[in-house]
Amino acid sequence: MPGTVSFAKAEAALRAALAALNADAIYRVAYSGGRDSSVLLHALVRLRPELALEVMHVNHAIHPQAAAWAEHARAFCAQLGLALTVRQVPVSPPRANLEAWAREQRYALLAQGLTSRHVVLTAHHRDDQVETLLLNLLRGSGVDGLSAMPAARPLGEGQLQRPLLHLGADSIEAYAQAQQLSFVDDPANASLQHDRNFLRHQIMPRLLERFPQASDNIARSASLLSQQRQPLLQGTAAPLRLSELREQSAAERNQMLRVWLRSQGFAAPRFRMLEEIWRQMIDAAPDAQPVVCWPGVELRRYRDRLFAMRPLGAPPQLNWEVPRAGVRAWPAGGRLQWRVDSDGPVRITSPQGAEMLRQGGMHRRLKNLYQNAGVPPWQRVREPLLWLGDELLAVGSRWRAESSTPFEWSWASGESA
Repeated sequence: MPGTVSFAKAEAALRAALAALNADAIYRVAYSGGRDSSVLLHALVRLRPELALEVMHVNHAIHPQAAAWAEHARAFCAQLGLALTVRQVPVSPPRANLEAWAREQRYALLAQGLTSRHVVLTAHHRDDQVETLLLNLLRGSGVDGLSAMPAARPLGEGQLQRPLLHLGADSIEAYAQAQQLSFVDDPANASLQHDRNFLRHQIMPRLLERFPQASDNIARSASLLSQQRQPLLQGTAAPLRLSELREQSAAERNQMLRVWLRSQGFAAPRFRMLEEIWRQMIDAAPDAQPVVCWPGVELRRYRDRLFAMRPLGAPPQLNWEVPRAGVRAWPAGGRLQWRVDSDGPVRITSPQGAEMLRQGGMHRRLKNLYQNAGVPPWQRVREPLLWLGDELLAVGSRWRAESSTPFEWSWASGESA
C-alpha cells in the first residue's frame, strides 16, 4: 500500500527504471500536473540530467480548474528550469465516452511534431497496468487486451514509452512525499462512477488484503502475455490483403487484424465491431471505398488491401493564387516550396478529378495516372497541384509535366518533384 516503501528504495527503483533511456533521444514528457507525472518529470531532471527534455501539458478543457492546472504545470516546470508547452484540445468534449475521447485527443496532440528521434514518456505505473488488465478481462478481451499497456509502441513519427510500468504506486508516493512535490489532484479520480476508480478504490484493496502479491502477479501475467504475442507482431506493417483474409476463419481474421493494428500503434476495435468491419470490407462491391471508424482509427479499403490510419478529416478544397516563388504549409500536411520562371499566373490547387498532365508527348488524365499507380483515393484528394495558367506543372511529389517553363517544386521535407 502507498507509504510503505522507503525513499531510498523508491529512488533506487526510479533510477533503475530511467537507466534504460537512450541519451541520444529527445524525450517529450506528458505532464498532467498530477502526482505520477510530477514524479516522473522531477526524477528525470534529478537522476538523468543529461537527457534532452521537452515537456507538454494537454488542457482537455473539461474541468473548471483546467486553466489553473496549466498554470501549476508552468510553475512546476519553472522550478525545474524547464520550458513548458501547453496545448488545448481544439474540439468540445462529447457527452458520452469522455475518457476514451480525452485519451484520443491527448495522444494526437502529443504526437504532433515528433521526429524519428523523439520519444514520448508517460507516467503509467504497475497499478495502472493492473487496472487495465482487469478492465479488459471484464470486457471479455483476448490476448491483446490482456497484455494491457505495452511498455513501448509507435506514436506518430516517434515512439511512446512507459518507463515506470514496473513501479508500484507506493514507490511513486514515497518519492513524492520525500521530495515534497506539489501536484494537482483531479477530483474525478475519486468518483466511483468510473470503472477504473471503482476497481482502484473498492476492489483492489480487498484483493490485496487477501492476496498481498496480487498487483505484482497480475502485472507479471500482463508482461508474460505481451511477450508471447511479440513474435506475432514481426513483419505485420504491410497492408492486409483481403484475398488472404477471405481464406481464414473468422477467429483467425480477427486475430490477424488485431495484431496488424497493434503493430502499427493503433488501438484494436472492440469485439462487437469486428462483424461490421468484415461485412463492409469483405462483402462490399469491388469498386466501393468503405470506411470503418473507432476512436483514433480509420480503417479503409482500396482494391485488395486494407489500410489503417489516424482520422483524416475533410480534404482541402483550395485554389490559391500565389507568387512566382514561395514557401507555404499545405493544410493536408507538409510544406510546399516552389519557383516558376514565368510571368504568367501561378496557382496551387486541390485535385478536382478532370486534370490533364503532359507526359510522353501526350496529355494524360490525372485520374488514370493515379489508378495505374495504385494510389488510394483518400491520398489523391490531399495532394497539391502546381499550375502555370491552365498548364498543370506538378502533382504532389509524384509527377511533373513535360513543360518548356523551368520550375522547381517540392512538397514536405525531403520530397521533391
